[in-house]
Amino acid sequence: MTDKDERLTEKQEEKGLKALGKKDNIIKIVVLVGILGIGLIFFSSVSRKQQCSEGNNAASDNAQSIGVEEYRRQLTEELGSMVSSIEGAGRTKLLVTLDGTVRSVYAADEDISGRQSQKDSDKDEQNSEKRTCIVIRRRDGSEEALMIGQIMPRIRGVLVVCDGGDDADTAGRIKSAIASALNIPVTRICVSKMG
Repeated sequence: MTDKDERLTEKQEEKGLKALGKKDNIIKIVVLVGILGIGLIFFSSVSRKQQCSEGNNAASDNAQSIGVEEYRRQLTEELGSMVSSIEGAGRTKLLVTLDGTVRSVYAADEDISGRQSQKDSDKDEQNSEKRTCIVIRRRDGSEEALMIGQIMPRIRGVLVVCDGGDDADTAGRIKSAIASALNIPVTRICVSKMG
């Protein structure tokens, strides 16, 4: 081998080592980015669960504190204030009747799987649904289902007794206002004159 051949071989080896070093650096960078990505995903899921459970503590405490009687009282107060401000109504008293109770709605995972098969003209379909309630584990070790809301009872009817209840126009305005506010038909609202 000549000096020229040896120098060429050395240069090729140096280029190969530099290229190999660059590939090693690229691999190291890709692995590092992957590890950082996994870490961020893990951190975000942990912080999201903490935020969710902390946020739901306040929400579930507020939501659970309102019962049927409290809901009816709030409706009666708000409607009474609104109706008494309608022209011609005068002094007012209200009675709101409810149908049912407050129902809680809980977060759940749903797994729906199905199987279908066809033989000539016969159809065989079978679906199964699995619903699992999501549970929050608190710092003290207790567990509770994750409540996402409540469904208030349906309004059965409203009775309004007021000074202007014998005037058809006033009674019509009161019925229209209550029907719009509560999204109930006018047939569920009764307006009478106060005696």
